[in-house]
Amino acid sequence: MTKEHKKRKLSDEYEQQSNVFQMWLLFDHEPVRPDAEILKSALEAKCGKADTIASSPELTSFGVKRFMSHFKDTDIPAQVILGNIMPFSQSEISDAERAQIREIKDRDEFLSKCTHKILAADMMAALDTEHRTRLLMNWLEVVVDIFKDCKAVWIPSGGKLIPADLIRSGKVEKQDRFVCYCVNARFFKIENTEEMLVDTHGMCAVGLPDIQCHFKNLDPDNIVNYIYNIAFFVMQCGDQIKNGDTIDGLNGDTIDENIQWTCRFEDAMVAPMRAVLDICPGEFAAGERE
Repeated sequence: MTKEHKKRKLSDEYEQQSNVFQMWLLFDHEPVRPDAEILKSALEAKCGKADTIASSPELTSFGVKRFMSHFKDTDIPAQVILGNIMPFSQSEISDAERAQIREIKDRDEFLSKCTHKILAADMMAALDTEHRTRLLMNWLEVVVDIFKDCKAVWIPSGGKLIPADLIRSGKVEKQDRFVCYCVNARFFKIENTEEMLVDTHGMCAVGLPDIQCHFKNLDPDNIVNYIYNIAFFVMQCGDQIKNGDTIDGLNGDTIDENIQWTCRFEDAMVAPMRAVLDICPGEFAAGERE
């Protein structure tokens, strides 16, 4: 990453909240698509009553009655969908995205064995962030459990590749699932300097700010863990952190209430273009801040 980056104004070019949140199940062979009734039964066990909206080899969708979408003239159940079995192309995940994959070792070798994909997503989900992410993560758990031969899940909006076995394990707390599965903490070293940047990618897709920290002379692994902790807080508490607020900073690898770092909403330093919550790490801050 070069040191030069342009200040930008908020505009329609900024990354927007996703109307359809895509979760791609990856396989090392062509999988067998289950009957709609099997999907519906598993969905209802986790989410309550659902209506079948569409059922075909190309698309299955359900309206989940517990999650009502509110539109101007009517309320309808939010939908979850399962798409068609499709070939997976290696070019679908770029070199830049691969460089930020850390949850799977030997990522290139792993991806080279993936041959097919299936889309799991939501539709008509005019829900607040809490309920939308809960519906999405419930649906993801349903389909990954049914497709026991699914190897991993690719989340384009966050550039995150997650082992399917982690999702099946049930080890992640419910309130932490979206950040763990769909939000990526990325690390960048700025060329010809001692400066570094860690940011999240994936919060914006559900209407929350991503987070960034531009720093020097700190352990980047500690900053990655710290940024994830802030992301967990933002996911659970929404927009409680305001422009100019201070939050507990880091003392080594420990969050310390005696160290206060200032937060401001700024432009993201690294694409995609979006507004982020920038955390200024005091004496370890890098770059220029207005």
